[in-house]
Amino acid sequence: MELTNEQIQLVENYLDKKSFDFIDLKVEILDHMISDIESFMDKEYSFENAFKITVLKWDKHFKDSSSFFFGLQYHESKIVVKKAAQIFKPFYFLYLTAYFLPIVIFTNFNIVFSKSNTVFLNQLFFATSIICLIYLLYIIIKNIRTKIKTTYSYVLKTQYVSTVFLILPLFMGNLFNDDGSFIPFLIGFQSAGFAVTYICHYFYKKHKETINKYKII
Repeated sequence: MELTNEQIQLVENYLDKKSFDFIDLKVEILDHMISDIESFMDKEYSFENAFKITVLKWDKHFKDSSSFFFGLQYHESKIVVKKAAQIFKPFYFLYLTAYFLPIVIFTNFNIVFSKSNTVFLNQLFFATSIICLIYLLYIIIKNIRTKIKTTYSYVLKTQYVSTVFLILPLFMGNLFNDDGSFIPFLIGFQSAGFAVTYICHYFYKKHKETINKYKII
């Protein structure tokens, strides 16, 4: 049994009361709730009872939650955090690899650069870090200013603090020891900073694509 427009509006009102305004999930959840209600009505439940049962089923998904992948300080509806964690998980391991792999390599292998090469590499990393940091700040400002929420914008919000991976090497000013070898933890930070830039670029792009998909300006 299909719901009327008025009945669908009641379901939408329920989502509005939950302040659930993530555009990539709202349509999907609305469809699921409508389908649940219709399945109950096919079993001779009234709309009112079917709606109450469906609301009880979905209420738990809108409770405040957090995830290990983002940190306990970032709270959102359980359904948002769950999807965000699913799409972010591969990038979390990219973070770990980008940070720890250079540390392992340059701790265990004594790779030494000449003075001229250390100067060149310091300047190259410094310039690249500045460009990446400016781009990250641009993404952060654009994400903060937008009033449209997506799962991707939530992930972006959790990554603001990761700019420290770029800021610390810039603050230190030198990635090398006196003998011309990399300082392992700094090159790890530098590598992670470049990974952060790529990750934020990816999720900002996906956020914009989602907005365009739903034709929201």
